[in-house]
This record gives sequence, structure tokens and C-alpha cells, in this order.
Amino acid sequence: MTNNIVANNTVNTQFDINTRISICSSFRKNSLITLLSFISKYGVDMPYLGRACIFLLGSLAEFPFSVYEDFIYGSRIEAARLTEDPVFVIGHWRSGTTHLHNILTQDPQWATPRHLNVFYPKTFFTFERFRFILSNLLPEDRGYDRVKVKLDMPEEEEEALLSYSHRSFYHAVIFPQMTDDFFRRYALFENIGAEEFAAWQQDYLWFLKKINLSFRGRPLLLKNPVNTCRIAALTQLFPQARFIHIYRNPYEVFESNIKMIQIHTQNMRLQKLFDLKELHEGILRRYILMMQAYDRQKQSIPSNRLVEVSFEQVRDRPLETLKQVYTQLNFSGWESAFPHFERYIEEQKN
Repeated sequence: MTNNIVANNTVNTQFDINTRISICSSFRKNSLITLLSFISKYGVDMPYLGRACIFLLGSLAEFPFSVYEDFIYGSRIEAARLTEDPVFVIGHWRSGTTHLHNILTQDPQWATPRHLNVFYPKTFFTFERFRFILSNLLPEDRGYDRVKVKLDMPEEEEEALLSYSHRSFYHAVIFPQMTDDFFRRYALFENIGAEEFAAWQQDYLWFLKKINLSFRGRPLLLKNPVNTCRIAALTQLFPQARFIHIYRNPYEVFESNIKMIQIHTQNMRLQKLFDLKELHEGILRRYILMMQAYDRQKQSIPSNRLVEVSFEQVRDRPLETLKQVYTQLNFSGWESAFPHFERYIEEQKN
């Protein structure tokens, strides 16, 4: 496959203006700076002070590697250009996005962020050499379902934004008392100015360019539930983007989200979680807002760039559903991808 990234293929380590800009960006796009800023702004509840110190020490330890990686690769990332717009798998959390994404990534034509990429977005080139150590630090599964955690498992790019950007809904995992504020600002893009929206675009595009560089220009296949209500924003960046929306019975989505939020925030939050009533109301409120935004924004997307499938279709008739997706979105390579899909689906039955 031809390289889809337009960039200088040689590493330029000359300390020129571009290098200085890249190193300065290390301080802006760094987990330590981001975490310090948010702790100062939103505060830490007393029971979680020890956890906050551990987070800060971990970010501090990563910081020199981040500066080094920006020095080596920063100018190449900034100069890179995506020449093919991504494909986005969208749908509310617990609607089956992970399952569908895992199947689709069996097709070798796609590049998708992996666990190593999203949890170490500033340093994953460097940390490749520490793969064995990092693998031994992983939990067995995600806690709220049976999905195994591996360094090479497909992940969502929003996890990367949580690490280096000030502009991610997933900061709610750490600061749950700010959940609605983060959702309205960085999922719905309400109450933010043009400058902050442009900064989000820059942060988002930076990571996609780095992933594209890592995978030598293969087309990007991205799964991110937050993007369900960002279609308008994404098509500003990628006018020819294609979308695969998976939906599920809202009652099942609601029940599953309660468990996910309670478990997912358990080892991450620096603030007390809502009481159960508030948690339930928040899930319902954000579900309605997300789906209303999706229904409005999808009207501008033609049928050859948006396909909608149900969780039950993917579960019960996966190959038939995948064929529908490839046909409607005009994806190439169905014949070569089919045996990869078939093998993976059979493996999941065992």
C-alpha cells in the first residue's frame, strides 16, 4: 500500500526553529502539565491525595522521554499530512463499538491506535523498547467486561487526548464532578470559543498524524464513542470522512454504563463519585444529548459515507453485516479481508 502521509522521511535532529517549536509543544502537550493544571483548577478530594501524587510522579518520570521524542520526531509529525480521510466507528458507550472495531481491525488495510499508543501518546515510539516491562503491568481485562487488555489491542484515541490535551471529555474519569461540564464543552462543543475549538482540532489532528506516521500511511480506522456527537466537527477536519454507527437497546446501554462508570473510575478518579441517583440521571441526560446531536448532524452525511448497524446484527450475523458496511461505504479489499474476519469471529466463539 502506498504511503498516505506527506512528510520528510528522514529524521532531522538539527536544532532549528522547528525543533524548538516541537520541544515547546512537549510542555503544552504533556501529561504532567495537563494534570497539574487540572488539579489546580478542579481540586482533589482528601481520600485521593496519595493517588494524585502517584499520578504526578508517573507523569514526571515520563516527561524526559516526551521531550526526547519530540526532539527526534516532532518536526516530522507537524509536517505530516493525511491524504485519506479516516473512517470513524461511532455509537454510545456499551453499544458494541469495541466489538465492531475489533472485528474491523482484522483487515490489514487499516491502521488503528493501539493500547501502547493511546496510553503513552507522547512517548510510544520510545517506549516500544520497553514493551516487555509494560506488558507485565497490564490488568487481565477491562474490569467491566471480558475484553482482554494487551499492548496491541485496538483502542480509542480519546484516551490519548486525556493524557496530553486539556480538551477531552475523558477528563471526567479523573474529575467526575465536572462530567457534565466536560461533556458539553468537549463532546458537544458548547460554551467554547473559536480559539479553544481550534486548539482541540490541533490536539486531535496531532495524534492522528503521529499514528499515521507510525503505521506508514495506512488509512485510519478510529473508534471513539465521543465522536458520535462530533460529526459536524470531524467533517470540518475531514470532509470525506466515513462513519459506521452501531446502536443498541437503550435499556441495555443504560444498565451497562452504570457498571462501566463505577469500575472505570474506581482506580482513576481524584474526586468522589456521584451518588447512585445522580449517576443514573447523568447517564440518561448525556445519552439523550448525544443521540439528539447525532440525529441532527447525520442529516448532512450522504448514505455512501454513513452506515448504521445494530448490536444484534453484528452479534448474530457478523459477516453479512460487515459485507453491508464494505458495500455501502465503498471500501475496497472485501475478498482479502473476509478470511481475516472469519478466523477472528470463529476464535471469539471458543
